[in-house]
Amino acid sequence: MSSTLLNAETAISYLSGAGGNTTFSLGTITLEEVEVPEALRVGGANTLIVHQLPGGDRIIDEGGNDPARITLAGRFQGANALARARTIEQMRNEGGTYPFRAINSLWKVKIRAYAYTYTQKGYFIPYEMELEVVTAPVSTAAIGTSALSSLVGSGVTGALKTITSAIADVSSVASEIAGTAQNVIGQVTPIANMIGVGGPLAKAQDALTSVSGMATTGENLANLPTALSGTITGLQSTVGQLGSVVSQAGENLESIGTGNAASLLAIAGNAHLELGALEASQSASVALKNTQAVSGQ
Repeated sequence: MSSTLLNAETAISYLSGAGGNTTFSLGTITLEEVEVPEALRVGGANTLIVHQLPGGDRIIDEGGNDPARITLAGRFQGANALARARTIEQMRNEGGTYPFRAINSLWKVKIRAYAYTYTQKGYFIPYEMELEVVTAPVSTAAIGTSALSSLVGSGVTGALKTITSAIADVSSVASEIAGTAQNVIGQVTPIANMIGVGGPLAKAQDALTSVSGMATTGENLANLPTALSGTITGLQSTVGQLGSVVSQAGENLESIGTGNAASLLAIAGNAHLELGALEASQSASVALKNTQAVSGQ
């Protein structure tokens, strides 16, 4: 997939989530961006026992609430799409009862049915799910702000993991480039500039580390104006630095030729940087959107 198409799809996914602050999660898995279902079918019925009497009168006994199964569909996307799809499959296999959060409500559910489709070499994995409701939904609107630290921490952890992986992998590629006989310094330097001290990817990692410290103190970020402000600033910086990585990697890919082994390795390294920065930016953007919603910005 070209970077242009990938950027367009990312932009569309951001627009489709604009204005919403609803968290979708099943157990420990939080659904983000395109993973969030476009539609969620919920509801149920009242179990009624009807006694028909002569003359047309009826006696109706209430049999209780009969919640319908919750159905949803979406898709996992990115380098860890298959791993996330398999995590839910493992949850289905274990047959446990899990919390399901959506539309400001919380259910206890069992995974009645789940299936995913492996496509695009595992980069896009559509899924369908059917959840059997164990307990009636409870509104979570009142506890939304108290859960902010958890929401931010989840997004920051995912972004940090992606950035750390990208830096490690691309550092290895840079070493291979430096070791080739046809090494050209101009192919190593752009990568080093992005991941080295002071580079945009390193700055994004530093900002996320700072935000992570605030989000994991056990305090409620929504009640700490200073921490809330610092979190927003840190996440804004992160998203901006990751945007710089995407732009620079794209420029590098356009300028690098394919004349030797060093060039091919440099192309692979920049492509990995671009994809890693996009994935980390998605997680950081979700955390930023949650924080801004609570702060009223």
